[in-house]
Amino acid sequence: MKSNRILALFGSALLTCAFSTFATGQPSVAPGDVAWMKQQQKELKEFQDTLRGKTVALPAEQQDRINDLQGQIAASQLVNDRPDSTPPAVYFVSFSIPPEGLKPMLADARRLGIPATIRGLIDNDFRKTASAMFDLAKEDKTLGVQIEPTLYQQYDIRAVPALVITCPGHYDIIRGSLPLADALKSVAERGECADTARQLMEQAK
Repeated sequence: MKSNRILALFGSALLTCAFSTFATGQPSVAPGDVAWMKQQQKELKEFQDTLRGKTVALPAEQQDRINDLQGQIAASQLVNDRPDSTPPAVYFVSFSIPPEGLKPMLADARRLGIPATIRGLIDNDFRKTASAMFDLAKEDKTLGVQIEPTLYQQYDIRAVPALVITCPGHYDIIRGSLPLADALKSVAERGECADTARQLMEQAK
């Protein structure tokens, strides 16, 4: 029962993130995919309702992960309410990068507090994209990506990986597979957004 409740909470959080991401970044999601998402949420809600009122103590690591997911959802909703807000950094990646390369990249981005983003759906297929996201989460629940095609247009990103560091009125782009820590150090030493890079490095300590 405990593992089922953990799965329900984690699955609910992932689906909520998916709704938020695709609502803002992918307006062309097919009605059938939206219906599928709603059905998944409905089943999760029904399962959670059956557990309501029951006290289950979660292991600290899993409770921390749930709290973290809830914080990410709240932060995502806050950003959506402020469309003019600009993140201090964005890491552009793709599921076309082999998993053995993508996973360490996402782990570094997670450690440094930099959101990773992909351009759009895999083969324009929501379920294939959702499956890839769930596969990442199954192996390492701290990994994840957002879908933000507008950021690719805004910064003219045509190849990945690429890191964008922003500051008022300016931004720096580091292209290629340079480790994120090294990319931040490069911007901190000679970039226009050196202060932002230094702050991200300091926060990751």
